[in-house]
Amino acid sequence: MKLTKQYDVAAHDEGVWSVAWIPATNSLLTGSVDESVKRWEVSDQGLTEIYKQDGQGLGVISVAAHGSGQFAASSALDSLIRVWDVNEQTTISVIEMAPTETWTVAFGPQTDVLDLAVSGGTRNTVVLWRIGEGKTENVGELAAPSAAAESKAHKREQFVLSAAYSPDGQRLAAGCMDGTVAVWDLTTSKLLGKCEGHHKPVRSLTFTSDSRMLLTACDDMHVHLYDVESCNLIESFSGHESWVLSVAMHPGGSAFASGGSDARVKLWDINTRTCVQTLSADHTDQVWGVAFNGSGSHLASVADDKRLVVYAVA
Repeated sequence: MKLTKQYDVAAHDEGVWSVAWIPATNSLLTGSVDESVKRWEVSDQGLTEIYKQDGQGLGVISVAAHGSGQFAASSALDSLIRVWDVNEQTTISVIEMAPTETWTVAFGPQTDVLDLAVSGGTRNTVVLWRIGEGKTENVGELAAPSAAAESKAHKREQFVLSAAYSPDGQRLAAGCMDGTVAVWDLTTSKLLGKCEGHHKPVRSLTFTSDSRMLLTACDDMHVHLYDVESCNLIESFSGHESWVLSVAMHPGGSAFASGGSDARVKLWDINTRTCVQTLSADHTDQVWGVAFNGSGSHLASVADDKRLVVYAVA
């Protein structure tokens, strides 16, 4: 597998922190510190901006697209979660949370319902929401394991940064500031276990395509691969020269990509456990987001250099 840069555009006025493809389309969403979300269309003619949504106060941290291809969600530093119809641009729901409680947003994989997980910051939880017609319900909170020490300093370290559903909808994982990763069984809401081995913030995570393993990106410059059932560490991938900020699994299951504050995008072979390509010339600042589209034909990356880069996957 190989990445070839196809398109490169100055996407926002400030750093771009999140990217997500809209399923069953050639479109993607980018979220920026400039307080906006943009929709882009990828075609043979290049990248075209379809629309821009302003007003995401203090900057967008995370964007996610629902599996139906109809809805999207964003979280911003103004403590609001916004859910909208990506075609009509109409607001479906606005969820107000406490300050520092709106971080990564992730949709559940079921396309017939709108389930949304929000990593809950200093509350050390992941908050689960179900969004229906005219109604948004809090349907549960999953608490990450608490540290033994109860000092104020350690409580800050328990901050939950990232969250991801497994493709089969059976599991949910969350990455914490202290380097631990919690995994829950969603059918029972019980904690399956805690993945250990990182010692710094886990900013991004994703399940493998078969839902059996979990990839985590950490400020300790490593990506870890864990067994979901046992929470045992399978492999530690090194190669980034600074924080690893984002990780994305190829839908084919054989490769994954990572982005780091070293301004590099890396492609890895999950079977041989090796880095097969490093792209170091396309971004000039830290890469906050990488995402494959649903067919696996393209990878997008976004960074603090304000740019959106789209690669063809061969």
